[in-house]
Amino acid sequence: MANLACLLKKKGYLVSGSDIDTFGPSAELLKTHKISYFKDHNPSHIKLFKPDITVIGNAIQRGNPSLEYVLNNRLLYCSMPEIIKTQLLLNKKPIVITGTSGKTTTTALATWILYKAGLKPTALVGGIMKNLNSGFLNGNGEYVVLEGDEYNSSFYDSSPKFMHYLPYIGLINNIQPDHLDIYGSIEEIIKAFRKLPRLIPEKGLLVMNANDKNSMSLKNDAKSKIETFGQGGSVMAKNIKTDSVGLDFNLYYKNKLLGKIKTKLLGKHNVENILAASAIALNVGISFKKIAEAMATFEGVKRRLEVIYDKNKIKIIDDFAHNPDKVLASLSALRSHFPKHQIVAIFEPRTGSSRRKFFQNIYPPSFKPADLVYIAEPYKKSALDKREVFSSRQLVSDLNKNSTEAYALATADDIITHIKTNRLKTTASFRSFQRRRKTFPTIFCVMTSGGFDDIHQKLISLFK
Repeated sequence: MANLACLLKKKGYLVSGSDIDTFGPSAELLKTHKISYFKDHNPSHIKLFKPDITVIGNAIQRGNPSLEYVLNNRLLYCSMPEIIKTQLLLNKKPIVITGTSGKTTTTALATWILYKAGLKPTALVGGIMKNLNSGFLNGNGEYVVLEGDEYNSSFYDSSPKFMHYLPYIGLINNIQPDHLDIYGSIEEIIKAFRKLPRLIPEKGLLVMNANDKNSMSLKNDAKSKIETFGQGGSVMAKNIKTDSVGLDFNLYYKNKLLGKIKTKLLGKHNVENILAASAIALNVGISFKKIAEAMATFEGVKRRLEVIYDKNKIKIIDDFAHNPDKVLASLSALRSHFPKHQIVAIFEPRTGSSRRKFFQNIYPPSFKPADLVYIAEPYKKSALDKREVFSSRQLVSDLNKNSTEAYALATADDIITHIKTNRLKTTASFRSFQRRRKTFPTIFCVMTSGGFDDIHQKLISLFK
């Protein structure tokens, strides 16, 4: 929502809003673009601001005082995807990036390639691109690059956000169990994604992950041209190599070697994201040379395996991973690129799915690449039905049974205290961490979709 607010201001609108939980990069972005907002939902703000239209975020539900004021006073309102549709997409060719994993990075990659190639795209990314220090572009070209979230659109519209985005080119990166608090099952998630191919015109393009069976099950729903990426697809990677500064591979298109891609991104999961973005770029006429140049200069997205501290053999990484697949992808990436480091994973269950028991028995293998694991209590668990709350203690017990040293601690401060108290001791309870501490450098990977009580800065202060 912060990126959208800034983009609309760039287009000449007067913008303000209310959000209790704005933090980190989004808060900085709003400050940079001089957009003031209120940190509560008191309806007096709407009364004073007198908006022509109020955009209702999908986290807002009936009972919210500002929403009730809007409804009671018959004020004009819409959802976030509706305002995007009416203000950004008319007479354009939207490129809509979807998938339960990787869509933010893939959207950022596609945006950066088109931007560097001179196509002047408009773009909205669900994160902050480090190259631009923002998640939006206000271009005048024919393409609009959009992150197509599968989450519900608003309190009155349960359809996925991407349903509103008029896709000319649509991409399905993967379909995995996520947002189970909304969909309930993988079958329902697949059903939601099935709507995307049906929206793409015959002259458009559907890009699909050849290695994701759930995605490929939707190919018969398309009337447009289909392009595939991944092993066996039309866009493929071979000879993938990883090191501490990134990865490189040879890019093939329709079995023809185009050349080598080098990137600062970490993890083989990002190879798929690069292939997906490259498939789009090749199909809109961008040369391999320009694609490779863009990849070499792409700095990544904040909060996606972002290194925020790197001194004295200590790296602190901020990551957005929350479901089992994303946790495993992030930790596997770190293990692959830094095989001689010890890895400490710090995880806060914060999303609707991760705070509940949906993944309780699926998480343990995801933490296997880590040497030491901390699991915090679920965010605002008191607001949930006790019968459905995810158990941090149960996960830790399962990890210990599988020989992964792990601790269930209530808060960020408890975790910091535990690290501070034990990192210089050689106790049996801290066995794996201490065995490696004096010989190997250490990575602390903090995985959360929120602010996590400022644990990132607390860790940095601990090691300064």
